[in-house]
Amino acid sequence: MNVVFMGTPEFAVPSLKYLIESKYNVVSVITQTDKPKGRKGKPEASPVKNIALGAGLPVIQPENVNSEQAIAKLEKLNPDVVVVVAFGQKISDKILNLPKHKCVNIHASLLPKYRGAAPINWAIVNGEKETGITTIIMSSKMDAGEVIVRNSLTIDSEETAGELGDRLSKLGAETLSETLMQIETGNAKYTKQDEGLVSLAPKIKKKDGLINWNQGEEKIHDFVRGMNPKPSAYTFLMKNNSKERIIILKTERDNPSHNGAVTAPGTIMEISSQGIRVATENGSIWIKEVKPEGKRMMSAAAFSRGHDLKANSLFQ
Repeated sequence: MNVVFMGTPEFAVPSLKYLIESKYNVVSVITQTDKPKGRKGKPEASPVKNIALGAGLPVIQPENVNSEQAIAKLEKLNPDVVVVVAFGQKISDKILNLPKHKCVNIHASLLPKYRGAAPINWAIVNGEKETGITTIIMSSKMDAGEVIVRNSLTIDSEETAGELGDRLSKLGAETLSETLMQIETGNAKYTKQDEGLVSLAPKIKKKDGLINWNQGEEKIHDFVRGMNPKPSAYTFLMKNNSKERIIILKTERDNPSHNGAVTAPGTIMEISSQGIRVATENGSIWIKEVKPEGKRMMSAAAFSRGHDLKANSLFQ
């Protein structure tokens, strides 16, 4: 089969690598335009573009994949199937219906759960124990197409969104292999999603990472994991009538969880080599790793020494 691959971030790389090494004919790779990165704002190619160029594949980078010019290029390529993995642009019906076998999407959740841009983050934030990869035939409604293959994995209780994303990207490549084999041999079964089981995973913005200390330590622990590495969970250290934004990278549930006398959530209860223990709604949690604004990652213990933190200081 002639395959066009659409993808952009690191998550899409294992799927592209699988296609490059497979028997399928990758006729082109479509990815987002180079984006400015770093302090100098120098344009930087996407991970997918780098892999494609390294394999000698033709690369197309349209500002708008649905433009007449981009669609004309696609029509000339005459793909049997278009594989879409975290591409980053909404695809028009004209493209969806162009290939013989339509457009196949690799989605990082067990659809119909967690439709949207941030399924990995939300699965962890919501304390899910299981997630996976679903391949679907794309439709005009986001992540609502018919299911071809669904493969699951268990979420580790200490796993971050970044770590889970790495595992899911590999599972995505394996699931893509299974999916294309079924399509090619005519054995694919297309199953409609149960709309009654739908949940959403909207894009998470930087401001959404603010920790709510008026929650239990389990929820806060899951929130920190789900926001790591991006957009990152954060809090404000209140000190001397000022506040400093602190990114929280790692926490540890207090075992056994305790608060002793009722303490206002967000209050620093203890500082030691173990980290910083903070009061929560119904107990306490240890902060283990932090990143002050504009500085490097460090242990919470090192941070507390550098900031001369004391018990009863407040995060909010």
